[in-house]
Amino acid sequence: MKTYNSKTFESRRGLRLAAMLGATALAPLAASPAWAQAAAEASVDNNTIVVTAQRRAEAVEDVPMTVTVVTPETLSQLGVNSVRDLQNVTSGFSLNNSGTYPQPAIRGVTTTNSGSYENNVALWVDGLYQITPQILNMDLPNVQSIQVLKGPQGALYGRNATGGAILLDTLDPTSDMKGNLEVTYGRFDDRRARGYISGPLSENVGFSIAGTYRKTDGYYKKVSLTDVTKTDGRTFGLEQESVRAKLKGDLGALTATLAYNYTRANDPRGAFFTPFENLTAGFTPRNLGEVSEDAAVLDFKQHEGSLKLELDTGIGTLRSVTGYQHSTLVTTYDSDGRYSAFGLTGVANDTISDSLIYEDTWQENVDFTIDAIENLDLIIGGTYFQNKEKFGKGRENANYVFPNTATSGPGTPFSAYRLASTSDYARKKEAFALFLDATFRVSDKLSVNVGGRYSKETQDITAVKTSYCAVLTGCAALGATAITIPFGATRGQNYNAANGSTYSKFTPRASIRYEIAPRTNVYASYSQGFKAGEWNGVIPFDNAATWRQFGQIGQETIDAFEVGIKGAGSNYSFDLAGFYYKYHDLQVSSVQFVNGVTGVLLQSIPEARIKGIEGNFSFNVTPEFKINAGATWLHARYGDGAYYRGTSVNPAAVPAFPNSADPLRGMTNVFIPPAWQDISGMQMVRAPDFSGFVGLEYKVPQGEGGLTFAANLKYTTSYVVTDASIWGGETDASYTARLAAAGGGNIAPNNQQIFTAAGAAGQPYLARANEQRARQGAYALVNASVTWTDPTDHFYVRVWGNNLTNKIYKVHYRPTTRTYAPIGEPLTFGGTVGYKF
Repeated sequence: MKTYNSKTFESRRGLRLAAMLGATALAPLAASPAWAQAAAEASVDNNTIVVTAQRRAEAVEDVPMTVTVVTPETLSQLGVNSVRDLQNVTSGFSLNNSGTYPQPAIRGVTTTNSGSYENNVALWVDGLYQITPQILNMDLPNVQSIQVLKGPQGALYGRNATGGAILLDTLDPTSDMKGNLEVTYGRFDDRRARGYISGPLSENVGFSIAGTYRKTDGYYKKVSLTDVTKTDGRTFGLEQESVRAKLKGDLGALTATLAYNYTRANDPRGAFFTPFENLTAGFTPRNLGEVSEDAAVLDFKQHEGSLKLELDTGIGTLRSVTGYQHSTLVTTYDSDGRYSAFGLTGVANDTISDSLIYEDTWQENVDFTIDAIENLDLIIGGTYFQNKEKFGKGRENANYVFPNTATSGPGTPFSAYRLASTSDYARKKEAFALFLDATFRVSDKLSVNVGGRYSKETQDITAVKTSYCAVLTGCAALGATAITIPFGATRGQNYNAANGSTYSKFTPRASIRYEIAPRTNVYASYSQGFKAGEWNGVIPFDNAATWRQFGQIGQETIDAFEVGIKGAGSNYSFDLAGFYYKYHDLQVSSVQFVNGVTGVLLQSIPEARIKGIEGNFSFNVTPEFKINAGATWLHARYGDGAYYRGTSVNPAAVPAFPNSADPLRGMTNVFIPPAWQDISGMQMVRAPDFSGFVGLEYKVPQGEGGLTFAANLKYTTSYVVTDASIWGGETDASYTARLAAAGGGNIAPNNQQIFTAAGAAGQPYLARANEQRARQGAYALVNASVTWTDPTDHFYVRVWGNNLTNKIYKVHYRPTTRTYAPIGEPLTFGGTVGYKF
């Protein structure tokens, strides 16, 4: 295949137009009616993968960065149902949780800010930035392609692309009638249906519509209400439904696409707080995957409308994508993580939190891709983004306390709880950016790229906490009748605060690429990314005066250097890259419960360093036998001065439930105030030293169909799941006193202080003071499927199994008042029947 230089302008133009129509594919496009004729101009080899990582269409081997492309065939054959499942087939990528929010990581770059905060791996769906993390949990109904861009993408994809970006494109209207409908039934009464239909309405107008539905009983074991030492059935079942519709019309040189998307995900797995370690009196020890909570609701809904306009100007394409999103998120959870019952020690403090969050987002993305200038590809663009977030009336992070009366017990309805406090807030974010990117083709083989973006963001936030009783025990003493105080009334204390901030950053990038052989390139690149600062919606420690100190965090930045080689041939493709990241002011957080309310303690680590090697290859051994594999070797460590306020343990306290296997896991946690911990030089969160995958696919042809066997193995070494806390640390009183005595300065916390202060009780654990406690051990996941497709390639039947070794692994791990850890799906299996045309 040729490289796309000035001598092959028409080929480059065809590739650009193909990408405009979502043509990230492995085959050329057929002839089409007028509204889709641009696709026919693309001239692409059968094995060339076209990507839009640089906002223009290029063969993937010509892009000077690591890009993973996941095709629809891979998604279906290997059980990839959501963005979450991409971690099984994508090197250097993982997706875990922090509380109720899914958080991706690419090469160790991630966020642990638990709450309504944006991730630092940007997700774009059909050209629109997705602010709400819950989208990451959704099933994928009609995916055309998924591109995972690794490394900071600040120049082309803007704010919050510190670690990279995920570009998800759904099926555009097609030139002829196409469709697919399938139903699935699996373990845990997992019922799914999804499908799409696409085609022309007239010579100039096409349509596509897709939908999904899923409902399960859940894989968590439900603790019995009548005998809390036993389990009774399954719980935390999820419900999902979505509709995506597009109309696309040709208006001559102008193409317009109008789209509407509706998404609902009722997924209580994120509201899990049942503890299994570091228990206190009044709890019953639980195993991983057991649930004993009084309330768990996590119901997300989003409506999204968009208009995409593409104008072929003769010298390039001017594109505008305008979008509006309205979403609601209902969250109800029992932070205590156990059933409540009258008479148990400490049950008077059992609480349930309830909230309804509204988000409204407007965005405008404009870019002009100019390819008519000889030896130059030029992109000029800008973005505008506005997000408003607020609580619904009467559900402002409301905190309710258990009605401690003789008639209350396990299963007491939420309606009987008493209102203890509300924590209201409203936040507005407004951002704009201008960017320019230029690629100079110095010769047929050598190209140089430079680009950059200037971004500016303002945030305004107000917060009011109203406490209806001085302490929770005072609330419980008010009697059996629920308190009914209208919003805005006061009882006890009121905390008010208002703040704002502005962030700005210029994020450059540059690269050089040289073709050493046909379709084989070496490259070197530099890129930068940044994530804007954040404000905590809950006033820390019920003290408005400390909001700026503990409830606000500045922006983070990252500088990335990468060298690599990429190539492709008639039956193979490969890439190999080495990278080094300098990470500054990275955002981290811990979680505390203050008077029953969940509080996120936002923190900043001055620096971190990440270096690694990543390789991927795909090889068609024969036309019927394919191999895909990838691996990432990573060394990601916090730098000097990484002082973290986390959760330690108290060896001086008598454990309520001693743990003979590991005594530290039986001790009570030290969490208010949090301990000071020196985590300098320790492994960064979600950054295993090694992870890799290998996938195999073998097909026995039968006409246009046949029998396809597919299997995938994903392996990862031990890593810190969510919380960077260590077992040791220094108490707040001790560390503050030492700082005062020294007159301030850069004084590291003494990680052994908590153990030495406990005297003989702490002596056996001094050597473990620096051990990161919230770790997941090494594990492997195996998925496999067998698919029969009839000789006409219309009907298919698939039998599949995921996590075939039934590995129990943690997707979130947080020590707070007690320690809890949600788990990933255990062994699941089922069957799928489908029809396509």
